[in-house]
Amino acid sequence: MKNNNYILFAVLLVLMSCKKNNSNPENNTFKSITITTPGMYFQPSTLTCNIGDTIVFDLGLTHNALEVNEVNFNNNNATYMDDGFYFDFGETGYLIPTESKTYYYVCAPHLPDMKGIIIVN
Repeated sequence: MKNNNYILFAVLLVLMSCKKNNSNPENNTFKSITITTPGMYFQPSTLTCNIGDTIVFDLGLTHNALEVNEVNFNNNNATYMDDGFYFDFGETGYLIPTESKTYYYVCAPHLPDMKGIIIVN
């Protein structure tokens, strides 16, 4: 009888954890945008997106991407911004913006050529 109770409990637990997803994928307005490094540049080098979009960084083995402030961006300085994003050499990672702002980022060893901007509406 105890084994039957355990089996019944396990079945009920599984059934209770199943939940129908009523969301309609057509209502999802978030986009996924990929930034790549096909050469000595980011592609795209400037992009505009919305809060909640997913920005994927798919970096080549010799490239990184680190967020810098606007002054360092304009002065070709790769000083990492406190609490900014950082994707290491050859890494694939993502950023989901949560506020309207402009992100400035660079590939440290390839300045002044490899710089990018993300404008979040």
